[in-house]
Amino acid sequence: MLLSRQDILYLIEAGEISIEPFDKSLLGGNSLDVRLGSSILVAENIGKAIYALKPANFWKEVSIEGGFELTSGTLILGSTLEKVRLGKSVAAQIEGRSSVGRLGLMVHVTAGLIHAGFGEKQPSIITLEMYSVNPNPVKIFPGMRIAQLAFFKLSSPVEKAYDEYGRYVGQRKPEPPK
Repeated sequence: MLLSRQDILYLIEAGEISIEPFDKSLLGGNSLDVRLGSSILVAENIGKAIYALKPANFWKEVSIEGGFELTSGTLILGSTLEKVRLGKSVAAQIEGRSSVGRLGLMVHVTAGLIHAGFGEKQPSIITLEMYSVNPNPVKIFPGMRIAQLAFFKLSSPVEKAYDEYGRYVGQRKPEPPK
């Protein structure tokens, strides 16, 4: 079941969802806007094929404090400014905001599901797999509203929280594939 604003606020108060920092003005009717963090990883052309089962390091870390021009066809790993913790009975989905999508920016290539128990050990940022299909460069800035989280209540809690088995636990900045 997709949660409404009232449901999200209730679960925040009950400790099932934690958002740090939490800004109530980012809460919509059934989603929470999240903002872009200040560090990204930019995919660079290393001149050879990347073996998908053991990727080479082709990432360059960049601070975007003054903004960053995302050019067409460029893949970056960004992150949410907000750190998130979900209880074992709550999952979330990250999606682009319509105003961002209308600029030709995708905020997740395929990994939109945030599993129940994500950030349970330690609230974590969410890595954004961002890509531009706009033929023009699009300048992005830290702190801008970049995506939205929709929350779902599970019919029963998961046996194992994501943080007990996941690869990306306690992230503080974007991480390359593991």
